[in-house]
Amino acid sequence: MNKVIACIDTFNHTAETVCDFAAWSSQQMQSPLTLLHILEKADKPAKVNLSGSIGLGAREQLMDELSELDEKRSKILKEQGRLMLKEAKQRAANDGVEEAETLQLHGDLIENLLELEKEIRLLVMGREGSHENTPSHIGSHLESVIRTLHQPILITVGDFKAPQRFMIAYDASETAKKGGG
Repeated sequence: MNKVIACIDTFNHTAETVCDFAAWSSQQMQSPLTLLHILEKADKPAKVNLSGSIGLGAREQLMDELSELDEKRSKILKEQGRLMLKEAKQRAANDGVEEAETLQLHGDLIENLLELEKEIRLLVMGREGSHENTPSHIGSHLESVIRTLHQPILITVGDFKAPQRFMIAYDASETAKKGGG
């Protein structure tokens, strides 16, 4: 439990803010920074009934073409994620973090974070991800992460400004009581 891990899904203003807060946190806590991007499994394509009037050879050819398209899409998304992490690492360097690790994983966000949980000293996430379109809406990923992980989470909103105050959610649990509540 020693890393500040920043979750980035697209390199936009939210990701920039996540990088800035994560870099600041890493420096304040004197903990290494890891920039994380998860390549989630794509939604399953709609089931297509290729039986019927299409001949066997044509159906196999269409299935092969669909498979090739999926493979190309996967390669493009992986490269996009690599470039995004490169930009995030440069931003962290500009913020004063000399060494930041980048990590690109495949699969479900929650499952991957659970596997990394023992390494997490602080998880930094933006309130809005790339799929959010309502400013006041907390994304389903964020809510699931909060409910699942047992590590501190810093949720970023708006532009970076070094924190002067903080708020802790208190639920009267045994863990919260151990924290001084």
